[in-house]
Amino acid sequence: MKQDNDNIDSTTGKKRGRGAIKVAIVLGLLLLASLAGVYFLHQDSDTAKAGLKDANSQISKLEKENAMLKIELDTTKLNLRRERDIRARVEHECDTLKTMFPLYIEEMEVSNADARGSVISSFGRDISAASSMYLMPRIKYWGLNGGSKVELLVRLYDHEGKLVTGSSSPAGYSYSYKIDPIEPGVNSISLSGWGGADRGHFEPGTYRYEVWLGDMCLKQKSFTLR
Repeated sequence: MKQDNDNIDSTTGKKRGRGAIKVAIVLGLLLLASLAGVYFLHQDSDTAKAGLKDANSQISKLEKENAMLKIELDTTKLNLRRERDIRARVEHECDTLKTMFPLYIEEMEVSNADARGSVISSFGRDISAASSMYLMPRIKYWGLNGGSKVELLVRLYDHEGKLVTGSSSPAGYSYSYKIDPIEPGVNSISLSGWGGADRGHFEPGTYRYEVWLGDMCLKQKSFTLR
């Protein structure tokens, strides 16, 4: 009976030993699996950290770009505001200048005309003193303040440089001429002529016409009677 118990104990011990080995193997496998999990978890954590760092870098870059865009937008708004202010000031100055200078005389030419105002010699052509009658100026002007009216003052200086005047001449001028209304844009108009109905009214020499608006001389033109 004692031998049988020994066999039983031996068999039981072997079984227990094999069971312990299995448990150890299982535990070892679990440990390896845990270590592998920890390793991969660490790898995933590093990857996540790298991704988070890259995302933060992108966010920082976008925030900087957004700040730069905001600065550019504010600068653009400021420039637009300044441009509007400049434009308003220029428009105001233009309106002031239009009041001061409702027209700009670009060119002035003189012709010889008869008592009815008919041109004898074309504007800008040489005028013969022997056939001179009325010296009639023509101005080419830009109407800056269309619809308004002006009174131009005209001075004619003779070949001796003396101001030509008559009994009805305004003080300091030969005569006046009204433009009513001023036509906008480019225009041409003949002013009144000065002279007489007799041919050879003027002597040879250099003469000068001046056109004034108030105390401003808008245009002058010297011409010679041959």
